[in-house]
Amino acid sequence: MVDRNAHTPGKVKSLKELDGLPLFFIIGRGRSGSTLLRSMLDAHPSVKIPLESRFIQFLYYHFPVKKPWTSKTALQALDALESGFEPLKLDREAFLKSIEEFSDDLRFERVCKLIYLHTRNEFKKEEIRILGDKNPRYTFFVQQLLRLFPGAKFIHLVRDYRDNMVAVQRAGTLIKESGNPYFALGRWLLYNRQALKYQSRYPDRFQRVYFEELITDTEAVMQKLCMFLELVYDPGMLSYHKGMGTYFEEKGFNSLHQSLQTPFDPSKIGEWEELLPKRIAMRSEVLGGRLPEKLGYAPRYHLPLWRKAGIKLLFSPLVFLGQIRFIMKIFFYRFRFLMRIAYGILLRIK
Repeated sequence: MVDRNAHTPGKVKSLKELDGLPLFFIIGRGRSGSTLLRSMLDAHPSVKIPLESRFIQFLYYHFPVKKPWTSKTALQALDALESGFEPLKLDREAFLKSIEEFSDDLRFERVCKLIYLHTRNEFKKEEIRILGDKNPRYTFFVQQLLRLFPGAKFIHLVRDYRDNMVAVQRAGTLIKESGNPYFALGRWLLYNRQALKYQSRYPDRFQRVYFEELITDTEAVMQKLCMFLELVYDPGMLSYHKGMGTYFEEKGFNSLHQSLQTPFDPSKIGEWEELLPKRIAMRSEVLGGRLPEKLGYAPRYHLPLWRKAGIKLLFSPLVFLGQIRFIMKIFFYRFRFLMRIAYGILLRIK
């Protein structure tokens, strides 16, 4: 186990302590169990993960990354975040106190860590040894995250594409997706291709987790993840739901994540067999190509070549159509000025 400088909640003793805190990110297609995994890891007394917010991304496109920050810059960043469309639950007073304490030597990554450390949390913490973040969008932002935090690690969460399609349909407009099964399939393919691309490039920084194993062999999966993150395993992570009461009082969170109140439900595995029409399941297996099998999801149906060709000809355009918005995200993420414009538009129509 690597010895790290641990952070006591509410206290930052030195910049050396702050710089020594590593980060990890949970990525992968949404509706794959990432909030469940986030909640379990956040229940660890040495881990801190805020609720989902793309604050790093927002700051990256609006504020200096390489130049030193002043306390005024940090205050401007905080005001911008609080007026944004994903405001953080931040202990503003404690955050500003830390900013003033280190005002002579602030920079982008240090301010981000201070934000993580001062977000409000429902779980009891001892010494914080690692900071985490969960955001499916960061699947397309890995390269930038590695530039900002060279030692960062990534957990790639994967779920059966057919069950994921069902979950996306169930969530519907709450996640601002149409629920079209072919759109959902296309996005599952795009997210996982991106994650696998980075995993092959940085194998030591990635750990893949399967939703199905997380549900059926939870303790073994969490022990493996603790080894990956260089943490001592804490069995309290398996009882995470006991400490999440106030989260469920929030309408948006409760609507999307009500199932977290009854964790580790094996009925979520393979539910596509009852809820996904057979014709859509058959077409999805053809349209998914080799990637699902590469990730361990074997096809249930075996169709003749002529029928496969017909399915690809008729439905491949729908799969691609579902990916277009996300392909544009990958393109936009490369250019800071384009993202500033995009965020400006989003904030105006908020």
